[in-house]
Amino acid sequence: MKLPKMAVDRVVDELAVAELGDRRRTDRLSRIVAKLARTPAASLPAGLGNDAEVQAAYRLMNNEEVTFESVLAPHIKATAERAARVRNVLVLHDTTDCSFPALDPTEIGYLQTGKAGFRLHLSLVVDADTWRRPVGVINAEPLFRAKRSRAKSKSRPSGAQTAARSDREFDRWWRGIGASAAALSGCESVIHVADRESDSYDLMARNIEAQQRFIFRVRVDRRGRKVGDAADGWSTVRAIAVGCEGVLERQVSLSRRKATGMPAADKAHPPRKMRLAKLRFAATTVSIPRPQYLRDPVPRELQLNLVHVLEVDAPPDQQPVEWLLYTTEPVDTPEQVAEIVDKYRTRWAIEEFNAALKTGCAYEERHFESRHALLTMLAMSLPIACELLWLRSRARTDPTSPATDVVSPMQIQVRRALGSRKLSADPTAEEALLAVAGLGGHLKRNGPPGWKVLHRGMVLLLAYEAGWRAANQAQEL
Repeated sequence: MKLPKMAVDRVVDELAVAELGDRRRTDRLSRIVAKLARTPAASLPAGLGNDAEVQAAYRLMNNEEVTFESVLAPHIKATAERAARVRNVLVLHDTTDCSFPALDPTEIGYLQTGKAGFRLHLSLVVDADTWRRPVGVINAEPLFRAKRSRAKSKSRPSGAQTAARSDREFDRWWRGIGASAAALSGCESVIHVADRESDSYDLMARNIEAQQRFIFRVRVDRRGRKVGDAADGWSTVRAIAVGCEGVLERQVSLSRRKATGMPAADKAHPPRKMRLAKLRFAATTVSIPRPQYLRDPVPRELQLNLVHVLEVDAPPDQQPVEWLLYTTEPVDTPEQVAEIVDKYRTRWAIEEFNAALKTGCAYEERHFESRHALLTMLAMSLPIACELLWLRSRARTDPTSPATDVVSPMQIQVRRALGSRKLSADPTAEEALLAVAGLGGHLKRNGPPGWKVLHRGMVLLLAYEAGWRAANQAQEL
């Protein structure tokens, strides 16, 4: 996917103030980023254009004075400034694996699979009011494992086992929330949103103590009791939720989800067909007791609002959709409950961001041999991935915007001559994206195109454009 000039300029302007110890390094960073942002998925030689630029890029990325933190700092600052102007934001937190199986794990680090790679914990800010527009990355923490996991059991460690670890990798969640909250202190409203892995009593207790608002998805069906009903004894949070009366129903379009071939992933996110689902929302307030492995000063009980989302009349061969959400947000009215669900559904944007980074920017295809160079490349890629996400989001939410926001005039010309999908006389951004996706094998009946099919289409379009440009130059000779 190609970034328009305005987006490229925005990324370059952000990183142009990076403090790298020497102005020449910053100028070189700006030149490299400007070229890579124009064609984010291209290889370094293709994106930079000549051997001299490639060698300069390698020297910059391996320079010990050019760190991940120093390159990314201007983007984080710019994100905080944009967020302060937006005022009401959601912060989406997630951890993703960055895999480099062809590299040396003793240098890069080990993933759970034993292959080379590292975990990346991200905090992405989105506008809570304007179609959940991406604002930028506010925190990014790479996590490296120096040794391959020796655990014989594939089951998830217990809370007690996790709490006993001296290096507690899980604390990345609190570090991400704490850093985000500090950077976004100028915002009127900040709500943290996270998936199942954030379901930790200790983490929720810390957020409540720090007066941080959140919406976290429930993973553990722990003990609990309904607040305000003296007749109710201890039960489980799911049993309490199932017993609550629905406050509203809504129809939601569910996208198709393919099987991954990995039993754990397919169990957590079962394959499904595309369908229109009727969802019922319910809510209540629960009290949950402190786990036995935690001690003072962690509070003995937490009071949380609980939202239950359940699919009604699901097809017999499909597993019904069901969510349980802990939140600090009020649930007194149907409108408030619906707003909580809508805010949680925004969490999918960070999954899209991960795809923009790995596929749209081809980050996992960058085969630098040192950890330092990989991290420098990561810091350069994160702002570009934000622009890619913004661009595709705009094409989806403002489909009538001009095609030149997505592709170049020459690419439009090439696409008119090649490919089966016709473009109108004045094509829109939506038309252009679908035309590029068509080159990658996308079928309209499959719904909106994904990152992989867009990447395949853009690779072909760039090759066609190079041939078209060469043919035009030959005619001019």
